[in-house]
Amino acid sequence: MEINRNTIIKDLIESHPETLAVFKKYNLVIAGGVRGPNEPIAFFAKAHEVDYDTLVKELNEAIEKGGGEHVEIPKLEEDKIYEKFVKTAIVLTLTVGVTFGAIILSYIAIKLNFNSIYYALIQAHGHAQLFGWVGLCVMGFALYIVPRVKNAELKHRNLANLCYGLIITGISLRTILQPIPFHAIRFLLPISAICEIISICLFAFIIFSTIFSSKEKIGIFDKFFKAGIIWFLISMFINFGMIWYIYKHAIYEIPKAVFSPFVHLYLFGFVFMFIFAINIRTVFAFLDIKPVREKAVNLTFWVMNISVPIYFVTHMFANKSIVALRLSQFIVFPMAFAIITFIYGLRIFERSTKELHDVVMDRSYAKTIRTAYIWLIVTTVILLIIPFLGHGSELQRRFHGSLNHAVTVGFITMMIIGYASKMIPTFKGIDMYSLKLSNITFILLNTGCFLRVFSQILVGTSGGNPIFYATMGTSGWFELAALGVFGYNLWKTMNTTQETKPSVSKKLTEITKDTKVFDVVDQYPETLQIFLDFGFSQMANPVMRNTMGRVASIEMATKMHNVDIDKFLSALNDKIASKK
Repeated sequence: MEINRNTIIKDLIESHPETLAVFKKYNLVIAGGVRGPNEPIAFFAKAHEVDYDTLVKELNEAIEKGGGEHVEIPKLEEDKIYEKFVKTAIVLTLTVGVTFGAIILSYIAIKLNFNSIYYALIQAHGHAQLFGWVGLCVMGFALYIVPRVKNAELKHRNLANLCYGLIITGISLRTILQPIPFHAIRFLLPISAICEIISICLFAFIIFSTIFSSKEKIGIFDKFFKAGIIWFLISMFINFGMIWYIYKHAIYEIPKAVFSPFVHLYLFGFVFMFIFAINIRTVFAFLDIKPVREKAVNLTFWVMNISVPIYFVTHMFANKSIVALRLSQFIVFPMAFAIITFIYGLRIFERSTKELHDVVMDRSYAKTIRTAYIWLIVTTVILLIIPFLGHGSELQRRFHGSLNHAVTVGFITMMIIGYASKMIPTFKGIDMYSLKLSNITFILLNTGCFLRVFSQILVGTSGGNPIFYATMGTSGWFELAALGVFGYNLWKTMNTTQETKPSVSKKLTEITKDTKVFDVVDQYPETLQIFLDFGFSQMANPVMRNTMGRVASIEMATKMHNVDIDKFLSALNDKIASKK
């Protein structure tokens, strides 16, 4: 098997098991399924910062030395540590999370009043979303990804199940108990917070132990991981304090003056640090752009981590002190500066380097990741406007709600979906179950988020126009549909145990945009000349046809070569029709 830039790692290992040692050296194999990732070698070389030519040279040397047929692939067990966290996150967001949120929004729209909802219900819903959806996804991905990027074994793996059990217990108790008036079981409320604290302490212990056990050089992303864990721990102890307060005072609602800045501390501290860390390590390869600007990214780290605690404290006391109020209004500017600096440092909107232009692979996730950053820019703009709207005014509250939605759904959820759509198929060593469903998710989620963010602002600026209330009321159902489709698509992907071997394809009677290039040339060799006539010169190489041809559909191939798909399909179908 001749190795080229589009050679699939899993296929190479199956054909030449002796290459496994080389991949292990560069920590590539454990990034995929039991036989390695279903991705081209060139992509993974860039993603893992390995020189492509050096890697290929070592692979060829391993094949030459080889053991041929006598070398067997070691029996490797697929690492599924992330699955229960992600699956539970999907269940929670499709029940007490986004589903309940859609119902709340519709009720508010009918009543034309944001204060018509029992606020303890909103806080319970918020907790399920923040800790159940966002928190569980981050935890699950971290337990899988951190060992890979640090080239180390996950330490204390046996504690992960206890960590999972405690966090689920805590989230369930909190979500159910906070709004209900049954005083006999209210003692379970602080127990829920204790379960969550113990869980996150175990999680921090596992991740810190893994990071510190690594012999890899410290990367610029390391401090983001570490800061994220520290903010996660701080968030949990503040959460315990809030729960203890409402338990001791026999009330149901956490004071808004504390709860609102707590939400932002959790998001801007814990969640942003983890997302930024993963972005720094992977986006340059995922989007085929230049590596990050380290000075800009470092500046973001320090400004953000200094600003977040000031933001939390000053907003908590803004109603009691004019000094705190003015500081709370000022601190949004360095925070906004840090976010924009990070986007600049990440190069997220810069042109591709074209290093991987010849590599055939699904890149549908790229638009989701970039769109997430558009929503982060929207978040930043709203953040800068809020201080000028009058402290505590109805208009400011509407903008504040839009800010929360832009950051949680527009940025964070969009980022979770984008990365899950790229990394879970990679974890499994397979393709995403359905690219069509991925595109539907993208459209529905952006539609719902757009309607919610801007209609809520318009409700405030229009003085409560019923049309904008109605628009806002529909937004949650778009988001519910989006996450339902995404959850189904991802669940099916996670439940795929192994990729089906290519079988003899059904005889093609018509070539469509979804037909694989390999199937066309395999069944109708005479079409090869048409590929060559349209500029697909690499198709002359049989190895390329057998590797990239199995991955690329006609649509993907024409997009890569800027070929008119209608003319190309017409030429191919005319050719096979003449042979019937």
